[in-house]
Amino acid sequence: MLGAAVDAALTGPYHRIMALNLADGRKVWLKRAERLTGRMRLQKGDGAKGFARERDGLHILGQAGLPAAPILAEGPDWFVTPDLGPTLRHLMWDHSGDIVPVFAAAGTALARLHLQSYRHGRPAIRDFCWNGADIHFIDLERFSPVKSDPRGLALDLLMFAHSLVADGFRVPDPVPLHNAALTAYRDLAPGIWAQAQTTAAWLRWLTPITRLKSGSRDFRAFGPTLGLFSRDRG
Repeated sequence: MLGAAVDAALTGPYHRIMALNLADGRKVWLKRAERLTGRMRLQKGDGAKGFARERDGLHILGQAGLPAAPILAEGPDWFVTPDLGPTLRHLMWDHSGDIVPVFAAAGTALARLHLQSYRHGRPAIRDFCWNGADIHFIDLERFSPVKSDPRGLALDLLMFAHSLVADGFRVPDPVPLHNAALTAYRDLAPGIWAQAQTTAAWLRWLTPITRLKSGSRDFRAFGPTLGLFSRDRG
């Protein structure tokens, strides 16, 4: 069933990411190596290498008991994962009900990853899925199998916080979600949190430069993100 659906998709037009609806009602995702040429290849690098990093990362984290998307089937330049529910970004922007516990679960999941010295590489909230019970990581194209030192883990945490702030500009009151995610992280990994505070303090000299591009959501989020790690906040 899965094999037939994958074969049909692979013989059709190229899509880097494609949803497959199986006959038994399951939805899965087929992901293929990105095909880059010219300027895009220079900007983004070798798509095959990023694909290999992600595939290997999913295997490594799964074997370590960490909440990465499981690979159901794979080939030289493709793999299939189950649908693991909406991303945190989707839930933040379009939800009903209480999602504060979901963001707390995301903070806990990232802390668990870091406590084993692995970095996600780009832990944006669009790369965390919620299946109704658990968080799973996706899009590990910047993952490294080399375990990180605390400074690298702190940068990973800062990227996660930056994503919370930047995407939070789209909603009326994102602060409870920020607090839930970051408090859960700090409670589980206080040592890495302290390193992130040190790193944030060092990066504050960049804040005036980011104000020069106030129209950019990512630049606008820089100063508030560093403020989340102010030592007087605890």
